[in-house]
Amino acid sequence: MKNFIITKYTTLKNLFAAVLLCFFLLVFRIKSTHDYFGLFLVWNLFLAFIPLGIAWYAQQLKPGLKSYLLLGIWLLFLPNAPYVITDLVHLSYSPSHWLIYDAFVILLFAAISLYFGFLSILEMRRHFKTKYSNTLLNAAIACILLLCGFGIYLGRVVRFNSWDVVTNPLELMRTIARFLYHPFTYAGVWLFTLGFGLLLNLAYFMFQEIFKSKKVYNGTC
Repeated sequence: MKNFIITKYTTLKNLFAAVLLCFFLLVFRIKSTHDYFGLFLVWNLFLAFIPLGIAWYAQQLKPGLKSYLLLGIWLLFLPNAPYVITDLVHLSYSPSHWLIYDAFVILLFAAISLYFGFLSILEMRRHFKTKYSNTLLNAAIACILLLCGFGIYLGRVVRFNSWDVVTNPLELMRTIARFLYHPFTYAGVWLFTLGFGLLLNLAYFMFQEIFKSKKVYNGTC
């Protein structure tokens, strides 16, 4: 744990400062209006952190069965990171004189959540880079980000959660099967998935290039 804190000190310090700023802005909003609008962002930010926590834990292991089990759990929770972007829909409930402030707060939470998700991908890539080629890892990441687009649709539109895999698996499987068996009937599902997935791929590519240029993760990308 001590070595982990030392190696991740800069990242942890910056993340703590950013999260603290988010909480301060949210508390200011609540104290000023006596309206608890935005509290859902705290829970969503926690869910967005889970993939990064899993990826950091995986770094302590050698690639093996346990790593692949963690990979499965990581894949399950990863869509929660970019999902926060869609919380902008809640602006429809925001008073007009707080609209810009609320939009800024949601975008800040979304940016940190997306950072959690992309950083977790870099960490997972680093964990498996000794077993798989760069080409295969890049292809896998592109597919994973497309799947994230589908996961976001399931969460935002159909209102499934990550834990429905355990608590409501049959309904989840039936819903996915219906989308797969009738792709033209549910063309909107796949357009959303493709559009969001491509957007995430573009954003991740830019994120990865920034990390490469700054050499933050030597040998990760």
